[in-house]
Amino acid sequence: MLVAGPAALLVAKVHKLAERAGTGDRASDKDALAILRLLQGTETATLAGGLVRLRDNELSAAVTAEALSKLPPLFATPQADGIRMAVRAVGLNAEEEVIAASFAVLVSDLLAATAGA
Repeated sequence: MLVAGPAALLVAKVHKLAERAGTGDRASDKDALAILRLLQGTETATLAGGLVRLRDNELSAAVTAEALSKLPPLFATPQADGIRMAVRAVGLNAEEEVIAASFAVLVSDLLAATAGA
């Protein structure tokens, strides 16, 4: 059985989240949290390698490049839609500063790793 790897899942989740950002949709909020967990739970080198392979494949190049370009606007600042969505998904116990800092570092590291490849 063929299943999507973490890089393909990240691309899909980023597109889904970007389409629904600002709608207040609880399912989309959970997608933002899923992206954080994917970034935290997968080695940056593994994700970057998968993204580079997707970016280098003519079938997935455009959609992958677009997903990578959407990461900073969604997660670069504490006020970004993706951060707010992840915080809402966590609920009352959310530590917004920790979530924002985690996204900032993980997205920055991922983008640096994919840029160098």
